[in-house]
Amino acid sequence: MGAPDVDIFEQEGKMGATPTASILINLVDGTRQALPAGVRWSARIFDGRPPSQWRESDVNGEGSAELVTGLQFFNNLFDNYTVIVAAKGYQGAAWKPVYVSPAKPAALNLMLVPDGAHLNFSGASWQALKSVRPRFAGILSTGIDNAEARYNNLKDESGGLVLACLLNLLTAMSQITLGSGATPLHYYWQPIWDDPQFAMAQDRFFAYVDAALIEDVVQTAKLGAFAEEKDPGLLHPGATLSYKQTQFDVTNVQLTFHQGNAKTVKKPDGSTVDCVVVEPDIDYYKDPLGHFFLEVVPNKVAGGLTDPRMVYVLRWMAGKQAGSDFSPLYTMTV
Repeated sequence: MGAPDVDIFEQEGKMGATPTASILINLVDGTRQALPAGVRWSARIFDGRPPSQWRESDVNGEGSAELVTGLQFFNNLFDNYTVIVAAKGYQGAAWKPVYVSPAKPAALNLMLVPDGAHLNFSGASWQALKSVRPRFAGILSTGIDNAEARYNNLKDESGGLVLACLLNLLTAMSQITLGSGATPLHYYWQPIWDDPQFAMAQDRFFAYVDAALIEDVVQTAKLGAFAEEKDPGLLHPGATLSYKQTQFDVTNVQLTFHQGNAKTVKKPDGSTVDCVVVEPDIDYYKDPLGHFFLEVVPNKVAGGLTDPRMVYVLRWMAGKQAGSDFSPLYTMTV
């Protein structure tokens, strides 16, 4: 097991002095499985003080887990640590804040994706979707006859990025509990496949959804689980209402409604449902300014879009920190 820089101990970490804290670092690869035992890695750990004052602990580890002990405990906001992990042949990973306490080790879960990894949909076949995530298959089958062929075709859209985005969003929405007790996927959804105005992309898709979802989201926002984004049409042309999930520090789901695009849908059982267009997407950053200056502006300048592979990594780590497991069926492998 690796050990922190001895400077981190000093007198305050010795017996009888100020209590110290620990971080248990757990590492997985792009398959969400434990990092192989032979992989060596290094970590840089900083406390929550300003850069001119913080103390760095350098740790060398191997395999999937390492307990880092002797970290200074301040009993204030300085206990929000930053951890940066790097390994040869893998993309680095980092997280902040990691709140430490003498009571028990803080658990930190990070994903190290191998260099050159690609999207692997072997566990996300149409048959697997119908078996493991039948609600996803049901939504994607609504309103069309050739759902399996259309689903399989998405694997070729932008190198699979469109399908990865779709699976990310469906998985994330399935884990949201609204004020009514339902998830957003409890409502009627009919994805839009062939309208260029509402084209599927690597960062969003569009669907006709039961308009009752809007009120559920609005009421959920009153409980603090969503926050309204004002003037949604600025970043989402034609949008009239938008709410973003507030649960995580990164990769929250945003539900943007286009109430000017509405229709009544007749369901197979003969009943009807009043629908509006919804535009789900996931931003890297939680706050609007961070999203705008660190995501929207660079994407506009470079002509890029939010990368679902980055969303996959960040959402998995964010979920683990919150006690949930983000598993969108696909993985990232070499």
